[in-house]
Amino acid sequence: MSEEVTKYPRGHHPNSLNAIKRNGFKPGQSGNPRGRPKGIRYVSEALRELLKDPEVAKNLAQELMNRAKKSDSALDILLDRTEGKVTQPIGIDPTMPVVIDRIVAHIAEDKQNGNSSGT
Repeated sequence: MSEEVTKYPRGHHPNSLNAIKRNGFKPGQSGNPRGRPKGIRYVSEALRELLKDPEVAKNLAQELMNRAKKSDSALDILLDRTEGKVTQPIGIDPTMPVVIDRIVAHIAEDKQNGNSSGT
């Protein structure tokens, strides 16, 4: 069951950038002319609308605080959403050169003993 593969000259594949530029959308023409149907909202839009009510926002914040008191993961989520995620520092493990030196010495020892596998 072999499939026949069609070879296209460079830049002439129907999905290539050049083909899209040649045959693609005209300036001002939408790639999705029908677009999203009217009345359809994303969850984030609905939440933003709900949170405009100060009482709803206050109740939600209180519920998040109650959950954060009981769960470290809820607290992490709460802090990530309010303060932003903590950046991970890039550090160097001071023991790393020792480990690398041992690996290099082990490989050199294997080569001296005629073991070419490197392990």
